Amino acid sequence: MKKLVIMTVGAILGTTAFAQDVFKQVSKIKDYNEASSLLKSNLGSISAEEKAKCYNALVDISYSKVVKEQAIVTSNQMAEQLKTKVEPYDTVGLYTAVLTSLEDGVKCDEFDNQPNEKGKVKPKFHKSNGDRLYAIRFHLINAGVYYQNVGNDNLAYKYLAAYVESSDYPLFAEQDKSKDANLTQIAYYASRYAYFEKEYDKAEKYADIALNDTAFAKDAMQLKLAVMQAQLKTHADSVNYVAKLKDIYAKDESNDMIFSTICSMYISMNDTEALNSTVAAKIAKDPNNFTALAMQGQVCMNEQKWDDAISSLNKALEQQPNNVAVIASIGNSYMYKAQDQAQKAVGTNGRIAPADEKAIIEVYNTAINYLERAKNLDTDNQFKSVWAYSLYTCCYRTLGADDPKTKEYEALTR
Repeated sequence: MKKLVIMTVGAILGTTAFAQDVFKQVSKIKDYNEASSLLKSNLGSISAEEKAKCYNALVDISYSKVVKEQAIVTSNQMAEQLKTKVEPYDTVGLYTAVLTSLEDGVKCDEFDNQPNEKGKVKPKFHKSNGDRLYAIRFHLINAGVYYQNVGNDNLAYKYLAAYVESSDYPLFAEQDKSKDANLTQIAYYASRYAYFEKEYDKAEKYADIALNDTAFAKDAMQLKLAVMQAQLKTHADSVNYVAKLKDIYAKDESNDMIFSTICSMYISMNDTEALNSTVAAKIAKDPNNFTALAMQGQVCMNEQKWDDAISSLNKALEQQPNNVAVIASIGNSYMYKAQDQAQKAVGTNGRIAPADEKAIIEVYNTAINYLERAKNLDTDNQFKSVWAYSLYTCCYRTLGADDPKTKEYEALTR
């Protein structure tokens, strides 16, 4: 029994001694994967201070790889200028090393900032790792572009997201972020990837950062709205979403995109009263606002108030004379107006009086004028679904099924 106890104590002492030697073992290994595996298998048996030292050793391994490959890249740039031979370098290895350097640097910083056995926090690696790793962070952008070009969207997203996330690492708290001119733009592209991956929290977070970029602010807001809309499942969700939109809009009432989205939500929620009051308030403040006038025209069309719709849409057209959607909507309003007139003009004998028919044809012809104008402006057929069938319908009614013009427009509906 006494021998067994001695062996057990010896085994414990041996394990403790090995735990104390983990850093020595890790620091001797040159292969990153081998060193990382050794550390991970012993994390539970070493102190925070030892963990910090070990993770710093891993950073050293990856960082040396970055330095090596970066030196070749720099040499190649000079060789290209001098038109001398360039050397191949490990592109994937470089990008992998940059990412692992950052990840291990963060881990090192985490343990490095924990109290020691005396309860004091005395980080040993924070500044050195912050300085050297922040300087290679730009490679994350290069990696994102590289993987995007080779069609690996998962890795492109991973590296671009890492660039955005790393901006807020405590490890880089002392770095000068004012010189990071790429953050907001990269945040926009990372947000797009996050959106398609349905990682909506990250997508909205990155979009909010991108809103600070003058060139990408509008696209970032559209993306933010798309992210918010993608999460709507119930009527309560829609109500809360509209409330958020109204808060955003209250801070910038000149933002027509937010205004339009609010109106679209009211339409989808069938809240006509809220829609009408919102549009009316906008026009009262800005009588010539294109978006409000166009929306008012759409509201009137939905309510089958054709003359009111035509009036509002024509006012909108004064602001944007070549807007295909508005022009087509005016044409459609005239078409529906003609159809209503025809329905009311049918006599007890099932026919329309010649005078009434003449007036109706005039309305149809006005519709055709607008619809043809929309067709001619819509060179890429982006709004074909708005004008094509209506144009055919009007010509069928005014010219007959066999007229060449009717047949021409019928072909456009296929």
